Amino acid sequence: MRSKNWREKIAFRAARLMCDASSLSYDAARQEAVRILGCGKLFPRQLPTRNEIREKLVLISKDQQTVMRRHLFEELLVAMRMLQAFRPQVDAEILTAEITPDTHYIIEIIDAPVEMIRAALPGTVEKMIKKLPQRDAQASLQSDVLPINSEGMFFLTLRMVEADESISPKPYVGIVEIESEIERLAIQAENNVVQIDATPKDRFVQFAILLWPLEDVMLSPTRHPEGDALYHSLQVFQLALDVRCYDEEFLLAALLHDVGKAIDPEDHVTAGLAALDRYISKRTAMLIDLHHQAHCYREGTLGMRARRRLEANPDFEDLLLLAECDKKGRQCGVAVPDVEQALEQIRGVSDAFPA
Repeated sequence: MRSKNWREKIAFRAARLMCDASSLSYDAARQEAVRILGCGKLFPRQLPTRNEIREKLVLISKDQQTVMRRHLFEELLVAMRMLQAFRPQVDAEILTAEITPDTHYIIEIIDAPVEMIRAALPGTVEKMIKKLPQRDAQASLQSDVLPINSEGMFFLTLRMVEADESISPKPYVGIVEIESEIERLAIQAENNVVQIDATPKDRFVQFAILLWPLEDVMLSPTRHPEGDALYHSLQVFQLALDVRCYDEEFLLAALLHDVGKAIDPEDHVTAGLAALDRYISKRTAMLIDLHHQAHCYREGTLGMRARRRLEANPDFEDLLLLAECDKKGRQCGVAVPDVEQALEQIRGVSDAFPA
């Protein structure tokens, strides 16, 4: 299975880069993703749009709320400091609400002329307005609601209101509170109170990072006529979904059983389990670890002692079923989900059948 283009891989990597470095713009992250992935020369139509990268940011933000919250507050702080003379404020609910890149975040200023606000944001408003459709741009020029971030990760909007107006009856916070929250999040990260890269909620991002390189791992044409290891893994996952749609651990074993082939082809099981450590359960690790023994059992080549140990395993039937899915997942031209569709299906199972 070869990608029709690089769009999804570039979009995902660019989104990941933006999460790791809040100062990166969409264009800079996309350019860096192309360099890291070694895509070579691509036509503009082969590159992901900002909206496509933003979609990946939404996916990642589900797993990295602390990181996304800090990046949002940093962007808000930059904008609010430019408007410091007008005492900008935001709804205090932002301190606890879920953060997503596709949400509009409003900075409110009370009783300040639009002309003075524009003067405090040299070039920023005009740059954003130029990117809008002509009709929307004309409306923005005459509106008391202005877009103010041109390169950031989030939609930041400035709203000017009368003293007796409010976007919400709830309390507001200003620059001091936002600075304090950024400092608190930074201290939290430094003290490893929240280990972003090790938290179980971040596992789906890690799974995607490990799965994508499998597309470049070509398998033996005699044993795997389907081609690359990613296509094979997605086939095995789809077969597993047909028989164990409720079993998250089994589905993960099916999808991730070959991720080590992009790390160490000579011992891909050990390499894969090392990379997946902390991200999968003991049962998923066991299924991956023993699936080759299950193949040998089915083929009648496993020694007697090993056969008895395998038969005594509480998940013996599931091991044989995983080996069967692995064996059948070697077809050409079979329709499979893409990486993120597969992960979203597993995420849905995780939500529907919590451990």
